[in-house]
Amino acid sequence: MNERGRERIFAACAPGLEPTLARELVALGLRARAVAGGVEAEGADATATACLGSRAADAVKARLWEGPAGGVAAARRELARKLPGVELEARRDGDRSTLSADASGAPLFKRGWRARVGAAPLRESLAAGLLLELGFDGSLPLLDPMCGSGTIAIEGALLSARRAPGLGRTFAFESWQGHDPARTQAVRESLAALARPPPAAVIGCDRNGGAVRLATKNAEAAGIAPFVRIERVDAGDVRPPEGPGFCLVNPPYGVRLDREVEDSWRALGRLVGRLAGWTVGVLAFDPALARLLPGSPARALDVQNGGLRCQFLVYRP
Repeated sequence: MNERGRERIFAACAPGLEPTLARELVALGLRARAVAGGVEAEGADATATACLGSRAADAVKARLWEGPAGGVAAARRELARKLPGVELEARRDGDRSTLSADASGAPLFKRGWRARVGAAPLRESLAAGLLLELGFDGSLPLLDPMCGSGTIAIEGALLSARRAPGLGRTFAFESWQGHDPARTQAVRESLAALARPPPAAVIGCDRNGGAVRLATKNAEAAGIAPFVRIERVDAGDVRPPEGPGFCLVNPPYGVRLDREVEDSWRALGRLVGRLAGWTVGVLAFDPALARLLPGSPARALDVQNGGLRCQFLVYRP
């Protein structure tokens, strides 16, 4: 932290969600700028704010020093003296260099509630980032008709409940010499005070009984089970709540000739055709399968899911 009490950080996220993460950090009270691979941000207690409050970030690095490239060796020695045992990362850009350290420790997408995953797990941070990109804030119902282990529904319920994702965790920066626990606790209490009961329904559906049981267990582990409805039903037979809402889905991946995968997409298409007045987001890997959905997306965002290049297709009412 500099003499004005402000900190500089770099928050990493899934490729394609950098602007989404920047908007989220601004909403948390920081100044933020999207760059390749994440967001550069600054503000009072920026490290604690991002680690505790960001849903879309995967990791946070604290920018501990910036200056002429020729001064990096001396700065490294001084920081090593002040922070014994903290690994420093040097980065050079022209004649300027920075020294950073991993402030978060364990990846931020590991919320702590998911003991088991389904066959194609979606990172919690990516699910939350897609919800933010879709514009979901909890004021309208949320539906995931192919919920698998329940990640989208659970992250949606936590977002709707305004429960900061890092409240139950500790982070690497909290063990650094010179860390002020009182300041971090103040950030923690400020975020905790935002919590509320979700104002609208959050529903996860899957045709597989094992997935339904797993999603139910994960919702219980996340402490959000009373606010999430998990049902066993095929996507094509889902009856959504009346009125407008949000639907976010990560359909199965596979080649077009895979009949089971194609049938799943056709079932999703039947549901999307009935979601009049809804905002729908679909994470699509195969453009041929995406063409099985009715209508054309209002926008398509290039993102990566587990190293796979995908498109996030957004359908507006």
